[in-house]
Amino acid sequence: MTDDTRGRRRTWHAVVAAGAGVLLGLTGCSSQETDGRTGAGGSAAPSSTASANAAGLPGLDVAQSTLSPYVGGTPGSADTGKPPVYVGFVTQQGGIPSFPEAQVAAEAAVKFVNDKLGGVQGRPLALVPCVVVSAQEEALNCAQKMAGDERVRVVQLSLLTVGTASIYDTLRDRKAVVGQTPASPTDVAAQGVYQPWPGSYGIQGGIAKYVADVLKAKRVAVVYDGDDPGSAFGAKSVAAAFDHLGVSFKQVATQTGSADVASALVSAGALDADAVVRIANTPSCVPTARAVQQLGVRAPVIALDFCTDDSVRQANGGDLPKWTYVGQSRNVLSPQTDQQAAIYRSVMDAYAPRAKVGGLAPYAWDSIILNTKMLNQLGATPTPAAVSEWWKGFRGPLFLGPDRVTCGFLADKGLPSLCSTTVFLTAYLGDGRWERSIEVNAESIGITQ
Repeated sequence: MTDDTRGRRRTWHAVVAAGAGVLLGLTGCSSQETDGRTGAGGSAAPSSTASANAAGLPGLDVAQSTLSPYVGGTPGSADTGKPPVYVGFVTQQGGIPSFPEAQVAAEAAVKFVNDKLGGVQGRPLALVPCVVVSAQEEALNCAQKMAGDERVRVVQLSLLTVGTASIYDTLRDRKAVVGQTPASPTDVAAQGVYQPWPGSYGIQGGIAKYVADVLKAKRVAVVYDGDDPGSAFGAKSVAAAFDHLGVSFKQVATQTGSADVASALVSAGALDADAVVRIANTPSCVPTARAVQQLGVRAPVIALDFCTDDSVRQANGGDLPKWTYVGQSRNVLSPQTDQQAAIYRSVMDAYAPRAKVGGLAPYAWDSIILNTKMLNQLGATPTPAAVSEWWKGFRGPLFLGPDRVTCGFLADKGLPSLCSTTVFLTAYLGDGRWERSIEVNAESIGITQ
């Protein structure tokens, strides 16, 4: 990376931070390590509420004093003598893909809410989990389970790659459904269901805007996994965004996990490009890193944050590739550069110390915080209409995310469920060191169904 590129990044970050009014305090798969490495799930009781723990993270007193006013709760423990407030929680795990970290993080957030934020109006919060492995029928079974459970008034979805249409259809007007991060056109077109995180509908536009405005790239090489529907959709979206911004690019498809990424990079023009964009899931990250090194690619590489998984670190000689990573949330692997990320990590460190902190964990954790905020305002038994209206009126801030969100702002484009298209890009410098994240609002750039 050239000094000129670093300078442009610093200048852009200053402009974005000033313009967005980023809040730091929100007052208005291996073992987790101090450098941000993550891994398998686990849980434990918190050790203390000191102002800083052994890992250098803020203590639970800081998390409590920050998040208690945010959720509108009373600091302290929920009253275990009162009946719990139940929230359904549907995750996808056990198949391909699998996101077990979502439930672990949600359970850690529930423990924190009950221990430090007073639960929901003083009552304990409790999850009713249901798992989708890989089949539409499993999603339908979860929907029917939630529909038949009289305790559940709100159903929180984690990211699901199958079956959301049957969930929306089954629960419509019967139970309130809250989205998390969309994975399909069905998710962003659903009526009355809102997605606080943008998924691919913001990430690809954010990449394009970063490449155009920060890197000032004129020629971009894009390589994606053509056999993966998510990657193929991402390639389509980023192409639309580059066209919108007038950036020249060439796209070439390869296969998930293929060892022959080098030929795709060469065909896409990576050797002469100003930037390389790699759209892929975790299995393709290490082969790409090897190909980039073998070819001597000098252009900065932008990759999805799937490539920050600890399996990539281990297979890449003990460190992540020195790329720029894009994600929907602030960079939770670098708590030293972001106070909100540090607060999240302190809670995870206390209640799930061996858990994976990346992947879907931040979004699942945040969904519990948001549900607590919503239920504190609406009460324990809200109607689907009341929940929908609450989300329509929610303007942020989104903890771990942007300061402002507006649910339904892209309804005229056929995407009524989206609340934000803001993403965060972070350059990794090696040896656990990260630059501060750059927040990019892609607005409607490259949005496509």
